[in-house]
Amino acid sequence: ADITINAAKENPAEVLQKLGGADSVVSTAVSPKSNEQGFACLKRGGTIVFVGLPKENIAHIPIFQTVLGGIHIVGSIVGNRVDLAEVFELHAAGKTKVWYEKRKLEDINQCFEEIEQGKVVARLVLDMR
Repeated sequence: ADITINAAKENPAEVLQKLGGADSVVSTAVSPKSNEQGFACLKRGGTIVFVGLPKENIAHIPIFQTVLGGIHIVGSIVGNRVDLAEVFELHAAGKTKVWYEKRKLEDINQCFEEIEQGKVVARLVLDMR
């Protein structure tokens, strides 16, 4: 990545728009707010790919901005071995960072509650030890 943005400290859409906007956004989040933020990051003619499935089953997308801005909306539920290999190569080259939080297995119920409430900002990894 050329830049990183801490969404807890600054508005990602404002930062990216000042830089010209994002060509594409891949939204793996299960939060409608994150999907809306991703959309707001796009530049004219940009593409947003929805991968995550929020339980609310909705994404508030402004139609006028979509049409007039030539925004492309894509849904994706699959990848293949080549895609996965490319992701691993990018990570091995230090071009990605995996955001995760380690939790104890006995806290699993609390983890699910936080996920359902949209409070989880990273992937949760359960420590089985």
